[in-house]
Amino acid sequence: MRVRVLLFLLAISLIATSTQASLRAYWAFEEGSGDYALDSSGNGNTGLLVADTEAGDPATPLPGPTTQPDRITSMSGYGEALQFCAGTDNYNSVWIDKSDSLKDLGSTWSMTMWLRQDSRDTSPGGGGGYQRVMSNPNYEIEMGVPSWEYDYFWPYDNSGLQTDIGATYISLGGSLGDWYHMAVTFDGTYLKKYLNGTEVYSMDFSGQSLIADWDTPGWNDAVMKLACQTWPNKDWFRGAMDDVAIWGDEYLDSDQVMGLYDGTYTPLTVPEPLTIVLFGIGGLLLRKRR
Repeated sequence: MRVRVLLFLLAISLIATSTQASLRAYWAFEEGSGDYALDSSGNGNTGLLVADTEAGDPATPLPGPTTQPDRITSMSGYGEALQFCAGTDNYNSVWIDKSDSLKDLGSTWSMTMWLRQDSRDTSPGGGGGYQRVMSNPNYEIEMGVPSWEYDYFWPYDNSGLQTDIGATYISLGGSLGDWYHMAVTFDGTYLKKYLNGTEVYSMDFSGQSLIADWDTPGWNDAVMKLACQTWPNKDWFRGAMDDVAIWGDEYLDSDQVMGLYDGTYTPLTVPEPLTIVLFGIGGLLLRKRR
């Protein structure tokens, strides 16, 4: 019996290590001050808070003056978040250098964040108003516009994963200025989107995957951006973000997403379903031992 318990504990340890390794980036925005958004995943994907100065291609000066994103109190009144593009003609974002951990997310992945969209205005640079939550040469999440009330997931290659990902928070009855939780997951078959812990979109994309355009000519030196399109500068997000997290080689299920929404978990503590199952088995073994 002692051997079985030891094997169980070893399995738990290995799975916990795997769970932590699958978290590719987590920006909690809790630095308090300074020019950086630190990555709590351990992968070193530190973000630089940028006051953007140009828009479009060819680049032209923004009307400005611009400032870095503002550090504000988060939705719960505890901790901090980042506010983007506050005021008139103020455009800013977070830039993160290319890394292996962000470039290739594997065949399964998840992205979660808290959002507060304050405006749906079109920004300079020639964009169509599809405000970017995150953007890099391999993938991005866009916010829907009044003429197209669907959020969008967009790999820069022409894979079938380029698709709307369900109704916007606004079209489902939410209001500008509300905080809400979004998650986008892919289990290798189904691309899903959740709003406030509830699944609002699911589509079969069997056999599709993200392609590493980040290494192709023209993209080699591109950065990942939060709150702006990676290139050219346009389609800034107007609002606030908190707890932005990306997982690779792992997808979050509905219970995990709900746990992130209701505060049961943080991106650093969310368990894998197999971990929960093994804890249950371990409990049965210990009860039998007694």
